[in-house]
Amino acid sequence: MDYFEAPSCAFEGMGKVYTYSGFELHTYEISGVDYVAGVIFLDDSVSTKEGIYLYSKLDEVLEAYGQNYTESNGLYTYKLDKHKISFLVENDEVVSIEYMATAE
Repeated sequence: MDYFEAPSCAFEGMGKVYTYSGFELHTYEISGVDYVAGVIFLDDSVSTKEGIYLYSKLDEVLEAYGQNYTESNGLYTYKLDKHKISFLVENDEVVSIEYMATAE
């Protein structure tokens, strides 16, 4: 639906944002190759493979992902294989979901 690019602040090359229906895909460039930096959910039309979507209840997140998280100011972060997923929770409801790549 939309595309934006600008010189990356964190890496050499360009940072790019691809906006699709329901989510944004953020990439970074190294030596001319694009890598996924993150995915941000924009609405409840998309969900994680565990079935969590925007406006899910905190209990549903905890049931799907377990108790192995860090929490700060309502942001529940789970470290996965080579990425992490964060859920921002307000009033017991997920209001933001982000997958982010982690440094190797």
